[in-house]
Amino acid sequence: VATATIYGVLTTIAAFFPMLLIDNAMGKVLASFALVVILTLIFSLVESKFILPSHLAALDLGERQKTEAECSIWSGLLKLGRNLQFSAQAGLDWLKLSLYAPVLRFSLDHRYAVLLVFITLATLSLGLIGKGAIRTVFFPDIPGQYISVRMEMDPRAPLSLTRQNAMHVEATLSRLNHTWQEQYGLKQTPVQHVLNVINDASSVEMYAELSLPVDRPDLATLDIVNQWREQAGKLEGVTEIVFNASEETGGGFALQLFSKNDPAMREASKQIIAYLERVQGASNVRQSLKPGQPEVKLRLKESARQLGFNDQSLAVQVGERFGGVEAYRIQRGMDEVKVIVKGDSASRNDFSDLSNLLVQSEKGIWFPVSDIAHITTSYQSNYVERRDGKQVNTIYVSLDKAQVSPSELGMQVFDQLVPELRAAYPEVEIREAGELEEIFVIKGSLVNAFLFTCLLIYVLLAIPLKSYLQPFVIMSVVPFGFVGAAFGHFIMDVPLSILSFFGILALAGVVVNDSLVMLSRYNQAREDGMPEYEALLDSGLGRFKAIFLTTTTTVAGLTPLMLETSEQAQYLIPAAISLAFGEIFATAITLILIPLLIAAGNDFKRWLAGNSNSSNPLQTCAKEEGR
Repeated sequence: VATATIYGVLTTIAAFFPMLLIDNAMGKVLASFALVVILTLIFSLVESKFILPSHLAALDLGERQKTEAECSIWSGLLKLGRNLQFSAQAGLDWLKLSLYAPVLRFSLDHRYAVLLVFITLATLSLGLIGKGAIRTVFFPDIPGQYISVRMEMDPRAPLSLTRQNAMHVEATLSRLNHTWQEQYGLKQTPVQHVLNVINDASSVEMYAELSLPVDRPDLATLDIVNQWREQAGKLEGVTEIVFNASEETGGGFALQLFSKNDPAMREASKQIIAYLERVQGASNVRQSLKPGQPEVKLRLKESARQLGFNDQSLAVQVGERFGGVEAYRIQRGMDEVKVIVKGDSASRNDFSDLSNLLVQSEKGIWFPVSDIAHITTSYQSNYVERRDGKQVNTIYVSLDKAQVSPSELGMQVFDQLVPELRAAYPEVEIREAGELEEIFVIKGSLVNAFLFTCLLIYVLLAIPLKSYLQPFVIMSVVPFGFVGAAFGHFIMDVPLSILSFFGILALAGVVVNDSLVMLSRYNQAREDGMPEYEALLDSGLGRFKAIFLTTTTTVAGLTPLMLETSEQAQYLIPAAISLAFGEIFATAITLILIPLLIAAGNDFKRWLAGNSNSSNPLQTCAKEEGR
């Protein structure tokens, strides 16, 4: 099996290799996983072909005569070991001859009906994913041991209000902390320490250190975050408050609006924010377009222009009245001192002071400002973000991925809301940002990597099989491994994510390896003159033990990881689920579907050969019409 196993490992390396070529921040994370897998496969190949034979050669198979003392010590253990070995072998033989052999014969005799069953299962898994029964996220929420809170206040808010809000948020957590301990019967409070940092009058940061998950088995970190956020409520003067217990990929869910028309962009932003606030599982909707400082605008009336006023004269008089006017300058040594004359502060602190202010026309007539100008008030941002000459507003929202995934929400927004906004505000452009943009980039890179992988695997399979058609048989089986991975996530109630993708890649390598070994056995049997039906049975029965034991040992090794509750394990559990449940389904795929596809392919070749030997149907019809 040297050729089959070597090329099986090479195809698995080919599946992971394109991950090294993705050039972005998330791609570097994928590359670190892929590099470890590739190096492990290379060393395992060296071990299996050189080190393992050396170990096997050194085994004592009973040729050496044992002393009486050795026999007395080990005879009981050896007898027990042989009994266990014989029992295991008998069990495997029973599975192979009494269970698998009849199923394989039945499947070969009804090959197209069984193929339809496999296709139905694959379609069902895709349907469950499409309907949301099997949830999908780009990167799952993996809570840590710390909860961070970031609170931004209105720039006009006083420091006393900022302190009051910070104390309220901390007091809310303290109250909930004791409630959780009594409610869940915990030995210690779930929140161990709290750090409250007031940076300035407009910024507060808070950090809460949690107890270990094993000390609070019934209280999840995300439940703590959600209840803390709900109980804190809406606070006066707060423009943004973010509760976070996990790393947000790409900065979290975000949308960006681009426009040169500021009012249109603001109206479109309001509608998007209102839409997101109604989504279940979405919270803390916020935008980068802050209200900013209050501003008063004066716009000259047309009737005032006829009285001799213009924009410049109005601006100068109002500016001098409220900002002061330079009377003269005094030279003091090397310095020049300006003398500014201002009115009494009590007469320029109220809005009515502006509307009642008297300004003089060119003819020397005095008029109140309210009679010659329209006065409007608004809030203007302290800064304006622009890109390509357009103003930018970024809308952020925190998502509970157990209820709604970023890709699902993004699809809803761009399918339902964005077309309406584009029709109402054609000058406003709406794009993906944050995690949505990261998903778009990674998906494009993965599509290119997938096409390159398929071509590379096909070439590697064609070499040992010496065929252009048989590699398609093996590659057509690989997508069915995804069915087992999808149902595994459904059973374990874990969403499919980019982390699951690594398990699916490893699963593809196992399926290709097992299929390649079985197909090589079939080709060898055919070369030895065995009939097609018998060769299919021989390939399945001959490789049953190896394939079955590969699945059993892999699933047994991954089970403790799937049941682990620590934070570090959460990054590996999706891949473990994909590989374990996928292998269970892949066993049936390899042992049943490969022989079926070989048989169906032979049927197709015989059908082609029969049609090529018979006369052309079109010529036959023409002859009959002529006769």
